[in-house]
Amino acid sequence: MMGKKLLILAVLSLAYLSLSYAAVENIKVSGDITAQAITRDFSLGDSLKNGNIADAESFLLSQVRLRLDADLTENVSAVVRLINERLWDSETAANSDIDLDLGYVEMKEFLYQPLTIIVGRQPLRYGNALIIGDPDTNQDVATALTGVADDLSLRKSFDAIRGILDFSPWVLDLVYAKINEGGTNVNDDVNLFGGNLAYTWNSFNGITEAYFWVFDNNRLASYGLADTQHPENQTTTYVVGGRMQFNPIEKLTLGLEGAYQFGDVNVDVLSDGTIGATEYQHLSAFAAQAMAEYRFATNYNPVLGLMYAYFSGDDDTTDDNHNAWDPVAEDQTAGEIINILFPNSNAHVIKLYGSMMPREDITLGLAYIWSKMAQHYVNLATYSPWAGPASGNAYQVDRNDTYLGSEIDAYMLYDYTEDVQIKLTGAWFIPGDFFKGDNDDLAYSLKAGVTVNF
Repeated sequence: MMGKKLLILAVLSLAYLSLSYAAVENIKVSGDITAQAITRDFSLGDSLKNGNIADAESFLLSQVRLRLDADLTENVSAVVRLINERLWDSETAANSDIDLDLGYVEMKEFLYQPLTIIVGRQPLRYGNALIIGDPDTNQDVATALTGVADDLSLRKSFDAIRGILDFSPWVLDLVYAKINEGGTNVNDDVNLFGGNLAYTWNSFNGITEAYFWVFDNNRLASYGLADTQHPENQTTTYVVGGRMQFNPIEKLTLGLEGAYQFGDVNVDVLSDGTIGATEYQHLSAFAAQAMAEYRFATNYNPVLGLMYAYFSGDDDTTDDNHNAWDPVAEDQTAGEIINILFPNSNAHVIKLYGSMMPREDITLGLAYIWSKMAQHYVNLATYSPWAGPASGNAYQVDRNDTYLGSEIDAYMLYDYTEDVQIKLTGAWFIPGDFFKGDNDDLAYSLKAGVTVNF
């Protein structure tokens, strides 16, 4: 009898161990580690930051991510990714935190074969991320990098519920996301909901998208307001737009996107046009982007591209209409320093870029970016970026000029192995006539980094 019990116990133990082993085999572990040495100066010579003279910066930065992918059943999977971003030798509680970057469950064929449901902290990115890609835009981040290297943060996930209806070649995404919880009362939350309908062409490697998004109780990002909205006067930004991209020939890609914003916004305006008392205005703003990229069929794999972007501005801050484009949740970087200094609003931007591979393991890239305001700022003596590492700077400006400046970006990428990359980058910003003599010095950024993926 005792022998039978021992045999049964041994069989159950082996079964348990085999089940445990099978479960472990269904979990994939991956991640990446990036370390960078950075020196940069966007003081433009003599700007003030929080009452002090702004100075050049030099620091080392580590970014570590660990990801777990678990296949639970044929149609159910879960993803967890942890992240730590910190400056070297910065050991405060915030800097040493291991934060949740991704944490979601995906259920395929949920109640209906074409329907997939994804619930939890997840990436949301549509098209070229003109509207949605980063919940606080890629100028800002609420982590230990705030005010130092916001623009370099890898954190871009949304707390969201996403439904995907796949009727190939048509795919409809329906999204609800919490952008900002505020307090637990409903009147200070920022919510995103809407949908993106995509059609994949049978030829030309083409895609057409149409979307409608609602940012409920939104605060206008270009002014960085944090006022709690009154229940009877909610601020809501509606965005409707479309995008098309295709290859008319194998080596050429063309793209076009346009969007319109409407609704009501909370804007601080005084009677003389300067920022001050709270007013509510009707929003009516436009954005458009066009791009072309050609990949030459020659040695060194050369690529040449051109991009133009327009974001509407507001020419009269005292009337009942607000025409400045709200960046909402964009994730675009025309130029590194231009992205630090200016939001994606009130601007014309032209970017010419190219790259080549002199060796199969080396890529060289160069870009020239030109930027001009779409509308004059009204009664503006100093300009301060609304968010990011330059948000404390006060630049002396000429409100009668609209030329913001130009930038040259260059990089060299070396594939040391399939999993290890070494990258050197440089960015130089030449201030335009918008900046007065005290703030017309060259700005620069130099970075050297290594990334390993596993």
